[in-house]
Amino acid sequence: MLSQLIEKKGEFELKYTFPNFLSPILNSWLNTNCRKDTKYPESKVQSIYLETLNSDSYQEKLNSDFFKTKYRVRWYENQDMTDNADWDHYPIFLEKKMKVGAKRLKDRWITQSNFENLKQNELASKFHQNWHELVAEKETVPYLYPFIQISYTRKRFIDSFSGARFSLDYDICVEKTNSLMLPPPQLEPLESGVFEVKSDSDTPPFSIQYLVENLAKKNTFSKYERCVSSLDI
Repeated sequence: MLSQLIEKKGEFELKYTFPNFLSPILNSWLNTNCRKDTKYPESKVQSIYLETLNSDSYQEKLNSDFFKTKYRVRWYENQDMTDNADWDHYPIFLEKKMKVGAKRLKDRWITQSNFENLKQNELASKFHQNWHELVAEKETVPYLYPFIQISYTRKRFIDSFSGARFSLDYDICVEKTNSLMLPPPQLEPLESGVFEVKSDSDTPPFSIQYLVENLAKKNTFSKYERCVSSLDI
């Protein structure tokens, strides 16, 4: 069963929120007390979330369902990639993220796309309708529409003692919405940023005790749910 697979192979994802304007302080603390994840440089993350006509993934989050599934299209923008990547074959990730309680499991498939088309086309355009076909090549899914595009800056760190992975996400913003399904974005960052801990434990490492007790607050924060809820719907 899928729940047994996630229980066996999944990992815990702990989330903590903080006022967005405090991101420089958290970044400074993490730089001092953790090591940077050199495999993944600081990037602006772009995610297009795909939805059914009934917005099933969004409803699962609103209802706090024990089992949740999300589909998204993700790419990363940083100086090295925008300077050196082939813009006609920019790396894109198709992702399926499943959660059972506090554990998560993510399937990820890589594809390519034209970078200018990614940036310029509206979500209701024919260009973005192609994401459903690419996901459907991997598994049987109901028809998925491009729903909302979210961006944020992500910095990654690693705990030297436990190997736990940390993500500092801030300036979370709605970039685009599908005009056939949602109102236009406000183009203002959310008031909150998110600090995430990913590991095989349901408790944070001792090394970040000060951060999670004094600089951030444990929360079930969902960037996707919060960004959609921020719209005038």
